[in-house]
Amino acid sequence: MLVQLGAQKQLIQALQVNEPGPREVAKKALEYLWFNAAGSEAFRVVEEAYRAAEREDLSNALELLNGVVRKYPNFAEGWNQRASVFWKMGEYEKSIADSRRAVSLNPNHYGAWQGLGICQLKLGDVAEACRCLRAAQKLLPHDEPTRSALKNCEELLRRLSPAPKSGSGFEVI
Repeated sequence: MLVQLGAQKQLIQALQVNEPGPREVAKKALEYLWFNAAGSEAFRVVEEAYRAAEREDLSNALELLNGVVRKYPNFAEGWNQRASVFWKMGEYEKSIADSRRAVSLNPNHYGAWQGLGICQLKLGDVAEACRCLRAAQKLLPHDEPTRSALKNCEELLRRLSPAPKSGSGFEVI
């Protein structure tokens, strides 16, 4: 309900402030909204799947989340959680597909953007990994793991990019 009333926009803005306290409150509130967006039954199943994944019971987690995304196809967090399970299973293409679905349903889902970036990097698409991590960092600018992953990814991209020929008039930025 709060998402429909525009609370998500204010909470995303709160992630940008320099004070860590309000940022952490905003992050927890956003995640609460996202986990509860499809109602209490979906929340309960996603929570159960999350616990199963933490226990490394990935097949059970996947089975639970398959049911969630079938029953609640517009529930971004359901897709994001299934993407996380696929990532843990090393199924990066499937994780990417689910993360893309999550960000198509909720473009502010920094967790899905982070997951997309990491999976793209695992598959060797460094430029796309950087693009996704930049999207996550734009939403979550003070998150050190995202900042560090993006920095490392951009450095890798620079090393992989061919240097311009001398006198070409192009400068590497």
